[in-house]
Amino acid sequence: MRACDVGDADAWQELVQQYQRFIYYVLGEIGIDHADLDDVSQQVLVHLTRDLASYDKNKGSFRGWLSAVIRNTALSHLRKSKRRSIRLQKFGQELQIDEADAMAPELDALIEEEWTTYIANLAMEKVRATFQGQAVKVFELGLDGLSAEQIAEQTDLTVQSVYTLRKRVKKRLYLEIRALTADLEP
Repeated sequence: MRACDVGDADAWQELVQQYQRFIYYVLGEIGIDHADLDDVSQQVLVHLTRDLASYDKNKGSFRGWLSAVIRNTALSHLRKSKRRSIRLQKFGQELQIDEADAMAPELDALIEEEWTTYIANLAMEKVRATFQGQAVKVFELGLDGLSAEQIAEQTDLTVQSVYTLRKRVKKRLYLEIRALTADLEP
């Protein structure tokens, strides 16, 4: 909401920092050409600049609204690319825009999945900065499927220490995810 204020450049910069990587990644997953990713990402940010004041949190979550902006901008870009390609090349296999429109639910699901991954990665970055020693390593080895005994053997810790460290990191990760979710989903 602070970014809606015309004079609050810091809030806008914070918004861009929080979402730009996510926007870029989702556009890549949707199938925007690598050469066009910067341009389409900027188009999404332009739409945000222009339309942010119209966002109404009573109508839905910010993430849902942002997902719609990303999806609509991507589909618009794909349509323009298709028209350009048709003019340049009569015969070629191109993404059918009707198929792209039909993909909207899949795109929404992809955006939702990528959002979850994005939040988890941001939270994990914060957790890595919080813990010292082997705590994060122990947690990540557990994510890789190693048992507590195997981790203890690899790290020269006791099995009880492995359980304790994993539990601490997991709790902190959960708290970071909740805080980021609350912060980024007003």
